[in-house]
Amino acid sequence: MIEHEIVLEPSGTRFRVREDQSIVEAALEQGIAIHHGCGNGSCGDCKGTILEGEITQLPFMPLLLTPEERASGKAILCKAQPRSSLRIAAKIDTAEQWQGRVESLCLLGETVMELIIQCDRPYPYRAGQYARLKIPGETNAWRSYSMANAPREDQRLHFHIRKVPGGKFSEWLFTRAQIGDEIVLSGAQGDFYLRTENERPLLCIAAGTGLAPIEAILEESRKLGWRRSISLYFGVRNRRDLYHLDVLEELRQERSELRFSVSCSDPELLRWSGPRRLLPAVAAEGHWQEHEVYLCGSPGMVEAATDLLLSHGVPHEQIHFDSFSPSA
Repeated sequence: MIEHEIVLEPSGTRFRVREDQSIVEAALEQGIAIHHGCGNGSCGDCKGTILEGEITQLPFMPLLLTPEERASGKAILCKAQPRSSLRIAAKIDTAEQWQGRVESLCLLGETVMELIIQCDRPYPYRAGQYARLKIPGETNAWRSYSMANAPREDQRLHFHIRKVPGGKFSEWLFTRAQIGDEIVLSGAQGDFYLRTENERPLLCIAAGTGLAPIEAILEESRKLGWRRSISLYFGVRNRRDLYHLDVLEELRQERSELRFSVSCSDPELLRWSGPRRLLPAVAAEGHWQEHEVYLCGSPGMVEAATDLLLSHGVPHEQIHFDSFSPSA
């Protein structure tokens, strides 16, 4: 298989990549901490600029690159394969890590576990961002999960983790994890976080455990003393994935500015009185042009929601999203 030399700028880091590998995959194999997130073309954290050379850009979530970015040479590096030697502007992460300890394990629903980690020192992040957690017992395998709480002085991080068949991390979490187990975290990542520079009302749309960073954003907005209107739409496909409905109801009773809707499309849930589909519920209930929008869920949901909101006149710069795909 043909290999090509890659040079990352401004660090000058050099490594070789086969034509059947992505830039991110090869960098990680060789111990280079290139900035990345999901690794499957859903989040955009590995966005870089091709300064010289040619690539094949494999499919990724289209919203991650604007037409202007594509024209300027931007690429999603976890889905980019080299076709020549390359010079790429890309960030390399620092090696800083945090040691954590499992403080609590709580089943929130049939398929969702709350994991609370006590960090060994303050862990800086913004409400809505995610951390990369090292899978216990694995040499160099990490998974990304959003914090479900805003930053707190107690140095505890809350995560909502869905059980994924064959998933290494969720298999450990649901079957072998114990209170007191040690776990390693890398620094917080992501451009999905609460914007505080405007006073727009909030529209939050969450699918499945995409509720986690939305809960962090809600907590942060309360800490800031915000009284602006907040509309939250939460949806799942299977009734087994429903969780935290009691928490959402408590929040609604405590915060007069919050209203929420829960959708479930499971046909076996015969007595469900709420909406059956998430995005039609969003479309039916409001005019969102003046809202700051936060979306979190699968790439398909995020893309469909963005298309819906743009068609309703919501400016692109007011839409913030975090998309994720289950990882084995």
